[in-house]
Amino acid sequence: MSLEQKQIFKFYVGYDDIFNEIENLSNIKPQTNVAFDILKYDNNNYEINIALAGVTQDQITIEQLNNFLMLEVKEKTKTPFEGIIHKGIRTNSVKQTFRLEQNIEVDDAELVSGILKIKLHKKEMKTKLKREIEIIEE
Repeated sequence: MSLEQKQIFKFYVGYDDIFNEIENLSNIKPQTNVAFDILKYDNNNYEINIALAGVTQDQITIEQLNNFLMLEVKEKTKTPFEGIIHKGIRTNSVKQTFRLEQNIEVDDAELVSGILKIKLHKKEMKTKLKREIEIIEE
C-alpha cells in the first residue's frame, strides 16, 4: 500500500483484507473468455447472462465459493473433420470468475437458447446495535 493510500485509510480498522484484495485485483488480468451481461433489476436482484452458444448443460459447472462465482465450461470432444476450411467456432474449455459482494447469493441458473442465465439476490445484512463500551479503571 502506498504512502498516499495509508494516509487516506488511516482511520479504517480491520479492513486489511479488503485493501489487500483491491491491490491484488488491480494486478489480475481481466478474463475475457466469454461475453456476458450483468443486469440489475432492483437493489436486491441481479442476473448474469453469459453467451455459451453450442454448449450443453452437462459441460457447465457453476460454483459459489465464499465471495466468488466460478464458471467452468469443459471442452466438448468432437471427432475431427478434415474438410474444415476455416475454424472460427470456439470449442476449448473456458473459465470465468465473478467477484460477489459478501451478502450476494445465487438463486438458480438456466441455459436458454445458448445463454446461461444466473439469478442472484442480495440478502439483508443484520445491522449492529449501538452499545456503550465500559471503561475499566485500574
